[in-house]
Amino acid sequence: MALISIQDVSLALGGQRMFDSISLQVDAGERVALLGRNGAGKTTLMQVVAHQMRVDSGEISYQKGIRVTHLPQEVPVDLTGTVFDIVLSGLPDRVKLLSELHHLHQRLQTEDTPQLMAQLDRLHAEMDRTHGWETQRQIEDVVSHMQVDPDSSFEQLSGGEKRKVLLAKALVLKPDLLLLDEPTNHLDIRSIEW
Repeated sequence: MALISIQDVSLALGGQRMFDSISLQVDAGERVALLGRNGAGKTTLMQVVAHQMRVDSGEISYQKGIRVTHLPQEVPVDLTGTVFDIVLSGLPDRVKLLSELHHLHQRLQTEDTPQLMAQLDRLHAEMDRTHGWETQRQIEDVVSHMQVDPDSSFEQLSGGEKRKVLLAKALVLKPDLLLLDEPTNHLDIRSIEW
């Protein structure tokens, strides 16, 4: 079965027809490139596939349990926090635990109280129970490949560094279908090759 199947999809925005009965299918392992002039609807199609926009007509079918992630071409202006927190936000089921552990480790560098050590023991037990260590290693691996400091403030990063963080956020999800809109914008050669 295809990861995604689009049948006779049509969409108009502001009176302009973006798609008129388009159909396509993406199978596991395929790499697909959308080519076209500015305004042709490439970004709109990705937003449709990523469940960020509804179509006027047609049918879109997804393989059961598929994870679809979309890396937009523009960096959102409202994102704040550390690199670690932004990357971690891609994993909503693990955010609280891993964030709490990460920030506790930072506090323990300057404070060493019995209360903090008890909190650390509790968090370690929860990490063991939920297999959180694997997720933490996954985050650290992706952040390392992107060559960004996990404790840096996202707002202080350059455009290229922000793009790397957003790519790390998308990759940490291990999506079945990764939609990259203008994927090489603001990235250095090493990150593009990786």
